[in-house]
Amino acid sequence: MPTRRQFLNGLLAAPLVAVSAGAAYSRLIEPYSYWISENDIFIRDLPTAFEGFRITQLTDIHHSRILGISEVQRVVNLAQRTLPDMFVLTGDYSTTYRRYIEPCAEALSALSAPEGVWAVLGNHDHYTDPELTTRALERNHIAVLNNAHTTLRRGSDLLQLSGIDDWTWNATDWSRAFAGLDAKTPTILLSHQPTVLDLEQTRDVALIVSGHTHGGQLKFPLLGAPARLFTNDLKYARGLFRRGETQLYVSSGTGVIGLPLRFGVRPEIAVLRLRRA
Repeated sequence: MPTRRQFLNGLLAAPLVAVSAGAAYSRLIEPYSYWISENDIFIRDLPTAFEGFRITQLTDIHHSRILGISEVQRVVNLAQRTLPDMFVLTGDYSTTYRRYIEPCAEALSALSAPEGVWAVLGNHDHYTDPELTTRALERNHIAVLNNAHTTLRRGSDLLQLSGIDDWTWNATDWSRAFAGLDAKTPTILLSHQPTVLDLEQTRDVALIVSGHTHGGQLKFPLLGAPARLFTNDLKYARGLFRRGETQLYVSSGTGVIGLPLRFGVRPEIAVLRLRRA
């Protein structure tokens, strides 16, 4: 039987053990415990040929000294196994230093889908070098929709895909991004920033696909995400949202920023399956 002193010492040590275990988990396990989410997105007037169309989204990869290229390659391999009809990449490929841009783009070049790999830039791509990031992605056969759009065709059926440059850097040109789009054909918009859901310019978009938030990156029971106390970016933290006829999907992304930690928010590779509403 333990003595009273041993029992009290054990009680005092228990919180320290719990904190240490939680810290180890958030640093060594959860940041690399990738979750492949499967999401049905119901879209009004979706053309018949695009019923079941699968889109795999990667976002917020943040290749850096704390998230090495081998981990980026692992994410790419996992994403490729989802066998989508199309890949979309919604920004923040590297963090802080330009030397991480090209290796990340090279790793992403392994992605392949029948309808291609499409990308937009995020705020951290502007912190590093937006022009270099765009060139690196395009050299690796990834089409960058910087305020541009394209049309996907299946027989006579059409689906429109548009992308905007990062809204918080005043890099968005809505006129260019939407010029010539058919209002009767559903449009999917790639936007790093999810808060564009609140803007009048997106009211006719069927689906916005975004990242940026990391889902809060740290989310504790009862307390929630501490980051919400310092930013409004977590208004749309993760998951599916709606404003009128416009839907928004926000992925928690695969990388980390600031602290090399995740807790309560697993890194996500999102698979979106389009369905006729």
